[in-house]
Amino acid sequence: MTYSRHIDNGRRTGELADQLSTHLIELRQMMFAVDDAVTMPGRVPDVDADGTGRQATHGPSRPTERIALDDRRLALAEELNRAAACLPYAVAVVRGIVASMDRALAAWEGEEPVYTDTHRGESP
Repeated sequence: MTYSRHIDNGRRTGELADQLSTHLIELRQMMFAVDDAVTMPGRVPDVDADGTGRQATHGPSRPTERIALDDRRLALAEELNRAAACLPYAVAVVRGIVASMDRALAAWEGEEPVYTDTHRGESP
């Protein structure tokens, strides 16, 4: 592998890390907005069958039921659930990359590897 290839990989990795940081900020902002919105009724008014934009006036008013059964609100909740399922894996991947780089850098600096109680470097 040539020196220029190392530089290109380092530059590309740095650019990707910058993009990840930017997207994480966006993710945090979006999660706060979605978390707030999931407990409120949607902002689009109910439209009657003829599509005029008038709210339906027949039957009893059931705002709690309307909020609970709102497909748009349910879609928000589904996205929060998807994030809750995916983010632990994303955290694990980033932590693994950092740990691997740290070990490689420590070895390069001449340090002996440090093993945890469960991995003493011994074969079972």
